[in-house]
Amino acid sequence: MRLRTIFSLFFAVFFASLGRAQSFPNVRISDPGLRNPEEVSIALNPRDPNQLAAGANLNYFFYSNDGGWSWHWKQLSSPYGFWGDPNLLFDDSGVLYYEHLSGNHWMDSEFLERIVVQRSTDAGLSFDSGAQVGYDPPTMQDKAWFGLDRSPTGSNGTIFTSWNEDDKYGSTDPKDSSRIFFSESTDRGRTWCSRVRVDHWGGDCLDSSNTIEGAVATAGPNGEVYVVWSGHNKIYFNRSLDHGRTFGLERAIADQPGGWDFKVPGIFRVNGFPMIASDLDPQSKYYGRLYVMWSDQRRGVTDVYSIYSSDGGKTWSAPLRVNTDSAMSHHFLPSLAIDPTTGHLFVVFYDRRNYVDDQTDVYLARSTDGGASFDNERISQSAFGPVAKVFFGDYIHIAAFDRHIYPIWMRMDDSVTSVWTAIVSDTGNGPVAASMMQQQEPQTAIWATGNPAAPGVAFSSESAGHVRIELFDLLGRRVGTLLNGDYGPGQCRFGLPENIPDGTYVAKLTTPGKQAVATLVVAR
Repeated sequence: MRLRTIFSLFFAVFFASLGRAQSFPNVRISDPGLRNPEEVSIALNPRDPNQLAAGANLNYFFYSNDGGWSWHWKQLSSPYGFWGDPNLLFDDSGVLYYEHLSGNHWMDSEFLERIVVQRSTDAGLSFDSGAQVGYDPPTMQDKAWFGLDRSPTGSNGTIFTSWNEDDKYGSTDPKDSSRIFFSESTDRGRTWCSRVRVDHWGGDCLDSSNTIEGAVATAGPNGEVYVVWSGHNKIYFNRSLDHGRTFGLERAIADQPGGWDFKVPGIFRVNGFPMIASDLDPQSKYYGRLYVMWSDQRRGVTDVYSIYSSDGGKTWSAPLRVNTDSAMSHHFLPSLAIDPTTGHLFVVFYDRRNYVDDQTDVYLARSTDGGASFDNERISQSAFGPVAKVFFGDYIHIAAFDRHIYPIWMRMDDSVTSVWTAIVSDTGNGPVAASMMQQQEPQTAIWATGNPAAPGVAFSSESAGHVRIELFDLLGRRVGTLLNGDYGPGQCRFGLPENIPDGTYVAKLTTPGKQAVATLVVAR
């Protein structure tokens, strides 16, 4: 049932416009009532950049129709079960795909026996039941990742996925091994071709550095398929010149000293899996160039590295450190995206360059010169302090299209994770910029946000501290508490709970020493 929401707002306290001490507005994607969502993925609809979709473990789906300023959420289901590792993709026709592992619990007889791809033709309002990929019982499938062929060839629009298969996840038996596989769909996700093995060496099944894992694929200008993954302290690369039907022999294109499985203080576990992207804009100066990014601890701390190839992967540049600081601190869990309309590269990662303890920021790196150099900008509005006892997920993500940049990450506050994005615009060769909407909002206030299908509340706090938001009806009766916790300075936005009935409400914001209110009317 659709809601038609009419908002009017007033402020009990009004302050001057927000300055540029914090450059990028941060928006909370996950509802405050969700506990510990992690392993996040985000996608942007090329047909309408205001339509965004995101996912988190195990089966959360978030969507925004106003460019990421407000979000709604729901939980998806599949007849094959849901067991996390979400990855989302919009193709160029506007079809949305949600990829995940299968299973209902650890003792499920078909646990992790397939990859499931569910599709939506209405930007996430509804999904089909899903197609199974890579099914080969009793082997177990893990860590799948989407790719899209944007080449100017007959294979344009093909979507594909690559993943690792384990004979038995976590097995110490030397007879059990891991392998890399690939599959593609030429009918927009309705059916998938038989899987094709990409590697020839294999690895163990311990889910550690001698397990081959972290496979990601991209297409080349002639429809070639390129795949990278980690294992045996190396970054491996293989390619197919017949649109993924067969692959040659893999080869190592970079060292990964210490392997992909390493420790970062305060984080449950951390990996350095690679990602690959290709410039498929025929107007680009770097048309056809391949980019590979990963992280490792060759300096004794975790850093992000990248290389590029201008000859289809035959030769590669020397590794370049993406994080531009010289601090002996950790920079970890990076994700790579290329804007297909500009050829600019974007890498989002966690960063501790500003601290001597475990406090963590989120940074965005950008390259406008074909991967020869990167600039760095802090995009999180405040640091957070993770604790290793809470699972933090294995990856974050970023989407980029037509100068719209949407990173997605997890925070952890008081041992509880939440999902966030930042509103970022690529201004060209100058630094990335925050949306101008940020300049129009007061320093400490609450206001109504959203559109007719996505009612929401936002607040802005000028300093870190405890925030409580309560909802009252017009008789002064408290309907409920929307938010109650510690937050850093800056903005937070979230959708209203879907069980809020029609009516007029007052939302009251209380922070140390300040209060503000906003009124809103919700009508079906």
